[in-house]
Parts: sequence; structure tokens; C-alpha cells
Amino acid sequence: MKNDSAKANALGAERAVFQAGGPAVQPKKVSQCSTENITNVCEELRAAGVGLRAADGRTQLDTLRRALQFRGARGISTYEGTAAGYLRLATRVKELKEQWDIHTLREDVIGPDGLVHRGVARYVLFGRRQDLQESTEKTGGRL
Repeated sequence: MKNDSAKANALGAERAVFQAGGPAVQPKKVSQCSTENITNVCEELRAAGVGLRAADGRTQLDTLRRALQFRGARGISTYEGTAAGYLRLATRVKELKEQWDIHTLREDVIGPDGLVHRGVARYVLFGRRQDLQESTEKTGGRL
């Protein structure tokens, strides 16, 4: 009998989970991140006025924050952010996390190259960091 588990993993269709009594198979969602999808996200950001207009770090930070706010729970993936012009997206997100509550979700995607990429980051903004809001309220608006 031929073992097709490597092929299934390569296609991202299933993931083995071990439990009492042996392995069980759970379906794993794999998102499409095609060229068309990425283009649509970039066009959506531009149409909403939150497209990147300059490459300097300060502009990237301000625009990325506004883009994440606009996208809401959909967030922005590494592929989408790079296509939108953000270089070193993870670094920009890390800088934003100093003031903002941003969650990093990991997802498996089929990229524009047609390959499955595991653990691609998707960043979702939840709002200002609560610990900062509480400290500014206690100090009368000063950090």
C-alpha cells in the first residue's frame, strides 16, 4: 500500500492529529493568495485612501495602521502587505505594536507561485493597547 500522506501534506488538504487510539485526520483550511487576490487587496486599499504613497518608514507606519484599521478582521497577510509596498512588514508591525494591539495569525496559503506556504503571517489590528490607555488616563494624558 502506497503512503500518500506526504502528498496530502504538500497539498495542504489534511493534517494528522494524534489522539488516544491512534492518529485522526483533521481538515486544515488553506487560503488562496493568488495574484488576483493580492491585486484586489491593493486596489481596495488605494480606493479607500489607505494605499501606501511613500516608502519612508514614518509614512509606512502611519499608512499601515490605517490600512489595518480599514481591513478590520480580514487583516493583511505578508503577501498582501509586500504587494502593497511595505518592505519588512514584520518590522513595521513590531513598531506599531508599541502603541497598538495587533495579533499575528498564522495561516497556510497557496501563494501566487501555486505552492502551499505554511505559517504565513496575517496581521489584525484590534485597537490601541489597553495598558497604554489605562496609564494615560491615570496620568491625565501623559505617558
